[in-house]
Amino acid sequence: MKKLFELVWNCVGRSTSEREADPSGTADGAEIADTPAPKPPPDLPLFYMLSHLEKDGPVRLDGVKVGVCEVMGLEIDEPKLGSFAGALNALDFPVQLLIRQHQPRLGQLRRKLKYAQPANLTAQTEAASESLRRLLKELESRDGILDRRFYAVCEFPRVDELRGLLSRTGLSVHHLTGRQLKMFFVSTALGGSPSTMDEDLQVEVEMHRHHVRVGETLVRSLQLGKWPRSLSPGFLQGLMAAGAPMDLSIHLGAIPTDQAARTLEWQKVRFESAQSLSFKRGRSMSPEAEIALEDVTRLRDQVQRGRERLFHASLSVTLHAKDEKTLREMTQRAKAHFAATLGKLDNLSFRQREGLMSTLPLALNAVGVWRTLDTSSLMRIFPFSPPDMDTRSGTLYGIDMRACAPVVYDPWDGTHLNANTAVLARSGSGKSFSTKLGVLRGICRGVTAYVIDPEGEYADMARAAGGRVLSPGVPGQGMNPFVIDKGDSEEMLQRIGSLRRLIEVMVGEKLSADRRASLDHALAGYYSTPRKRTGFRDFYTYLQEDENGDPGLAHLLRPFATGSLRHLLSDEGDDLLGNEALVTVFDLRLLEPELRPAAAMVCTETVWAAAAQDPKPRLLVVDEVWSIMQHPEGAAFMVSMAKRARKHRLGLQFITQDVQDLLSEDTSRAITGHSGRALLQNAAFKLLLQQDAAAVGTVGDAFDLPEELQRWLLSCPRGDGLLLALGNRFPIRIEATPEETEVIEWRPGSHRKA
Repeated sequence: MKKLFELVWNCVGRSTSEREADPSGTADGAEIADTPAPKPPPDLPLFYMLSHLEKDGPVRLDGVKVGVCEVMGLEIDEPKLGSFAGALNALDFPVQLLIRQHQPRLGQLRRKLKYAQPANLTAQTEAASESLRRLLKELESRDGILDRRFYAVCEFPRVDELRGLLSRTGLSVHHLTGRQLKMFFVSTALGGSPSTMDEDLQVEVEMHRHHVRVGETLVRSLQLGKWPRSLSPGFLQGLMAAGAPMDLSIHLGAIPTDQAARTLEWQKVRFESAQSLSFKRGRSMSPEAEIALEDVTRLRDQVQRGRERLFHASLSVTLHAKDEKTLREMTQRAKAHFAATLGKLDNLSFRQREGLMSTLPLALNAVGVWRTLDTSSLMRIFPFSPPDMDTRSGTLYGIDMRACAPVVYDPWDGTHLNANTAVLARSGSGKSFSTKLGVLRGICRGVTAYVIDPEGEYADMARAAGGRVLSPGVPGQGMNPFVIDKGDSEEMLQRIGSLRRLIEVMVGEKLSADRRASLDHALAGYYSTPRKRTGFRDFYTYLQEDENGDPGLAHLLRPFATGSLRHLLSDEGDDLLGNEALVTVFDLRLLEPELRPAAAMVCTETVWAAAAQDPKPRLLVVDEVWSIMQHPEGAAFMVSMAKRARKHRLGLQFITQDVQDLLSEDTSRAITGHSGRALLQNAAFKLLLQQDAAAVGTVGDAFDLPEELQRWLLSCPRGDGLLLALGNRFPIRIEATPEETEVIEWRPGSHRKA
């Protein structure tokens, strides 16, 4: 670390205009022989007021050690603002709240994707995988794409107390230590996002009147000299959404309550005295003075009741740009944001060093400008929003249009409740395209995919990606979900229940209580008998030979054993379990519509058998899930599958355009117990694409969406949508490369086959 800060420091003692006026370096151009040599520039640690960096925190030159905590962003709402206000009222030590947003560094993600790429990809799919890595590289330099992180800094002995206060507001807080802290501090000193850097790197630094040059980057610091009179929730989001690389720092110092009450009482008396003198002279108070008196009186009462506290507050902004033109435009945008609310950002002429230090994670307000604010004003700033979904693990799913960040996550990394995804959208909104893109990017990093396709939309994509297409019901392409490897008793009980529900959907009628009991008894007896179980036909033979069983069961299942549907359930399914393809599509379009729910359940149960035998990341896509959910037993089957999928690392993705039917609370419908909503509750990720006007109200009520988001879902372009995950909302745009689009939209004869 010490090597990194042994940088070249070129101190420019005069402004640019002075150098241009006197290029020779003297007043009259004459040579002065005895001119004293200039003082050597200070070391960079001295410039940054840094003594050294310990494993768990930096130490300033004054000997104060500080602790740095990274805070995960949250969606703003009234309860969270109230919780944040409570944390502020309990704060009795200085705190620095830091927001950093810079261009992302996605090199490690690209390397992970390349390392996870299977070796047996087709040339066309491999080209699509390579194009995704190029897209990630392009996002690093694309204007408006940022890596935003939130931090809280305080003196080291108070770190645990600060973490406790922020955690009680619902925020996730992580104390930075070791190499993570090291890279973070280097990035703040040199500009940019935390990443692996060369510790022997030499960077030239120049100081000018209105900016500082650090290497190839221009840095300009500004100070909020005049605060807006009123602040709205999410006040800073508009500034950060401008897409400008910046560091924004808020320094807070709580004023003791007794001191604040005395100060407010004195100000109230002063205003009242001025009012009395004005009345005696026959004049009225100015509107500004009347408003000030009302504010002081109200605030004094709130402070005395303990509902409000006063704070010394300071806000500094440091902008980063590659050239002076860009820096000037960014400065104008930042000033315009505050000017719209009657605030004013001040230039720090000849004080750029102090401004830069104020935005470093040192809990030091080097500018020394303070403003007194109350709790209600500070809570509306809420400097931990908007959240982002960039975990740098998994793959790219889209671009967050609000946070201006890539949406990158891994549903199977264990940090989510499950890997299930619900896709709700109207016809033509791009749900099939986005699903195919997710499947393609998944198989490019080794996630085995299965798709239940009722309309044959995914077959061509699977063939282009080197997968296979099976048509249940066609000779030689049957499924065999009745083969169960004997596992623990709980798993066996759940599988028997699934097969019982599957048979009820297959026969197309609700069985009586007696027949259900007989079926359950037959399944339990079949799997408890020490015999070789080969599949459905073996179970059918067992029913025929069972003298104590119900002979009517064998009669109901005869079409699937010897009739026209005998190829739906057959022993060819063993190949599916033994030799998995990267992607397998079950094409159900050849089946009659009334038989598709049963076939979909057969395919789903077969995939579950593979997941139970060999748990690994798998994705099961069920398109038009409503066709299964119409049957009570099918609905119960899907809900059970959604609940159990996590145990075997299976991600269930279900898609429907019948949003109203899925979310209906009408108990007279075929779905009982609101299974549609139960299915959604067991999905950690929900993707809402463009909605129909007739269904957007139902969607808004189900997901507690504000009216502005509901209106946006009515008119958002094709491919744009709202991702709901981790309790937050992320408006995203699905973006694919030309190579990926070629695989997704591949048709036999229209593209060159790989």
